[in-house]
Amino acid sequence: MFNLTGSEIMFLLIIGLVVLGPEKLPDAIRRVGRLYAELKRMSSGVQTDLRKVMDEPLKEMMNTTNSMKALFNDTSDQFQNAVRDIATPSFVPYSPSEPKLTELPIVLYDGDDVEAESSASVDDQKSEEPSADLSSTVVEESAAKSSLDDVS
Repeated sequence: MFNLTGSEIMFLLIIGLVVLGPEKLPDAIRRVGRLYAELKRMSSGVQTDLRKVMDEPLKEMMNTTNSMKALFNDTSDQFQNAVRDIATPSFVPYSPSEPKLTELPIVLYDGDDVEAESSASVDDQKSEEPSADLSSTVVEESAAKSSLDDVS
């Protein structure tokens, strides 16, 4: 509490001797000593009571802090594992499942082929017209036969 050096104590004793005199000085020193011991005992009692009162909340705070720290560490580990799984590519060996396709020859057309194509498309149109006429005649003949069957 008080940290007095030897010279300071000696100075206080000389002042006490001058002020109180040689008869009262030993009694005054005993009283100061008792007062100092009582103050020291009271302060240690207050410290003990404070420790008892604050011990339970401090333990609860420490437990809560430790559980939050453990939860944070677990979450951090899970996050790091997830990132590691995403960042680390998995090796898939190559195995050809389909046969190679043969390449088709590339045919280049020049301007001379355009006339041949247009005449071919005209021939295709002419060949399509008679077939359309034939289908309509087949329908007409089948209608005529059914009308003859109805008469008889």
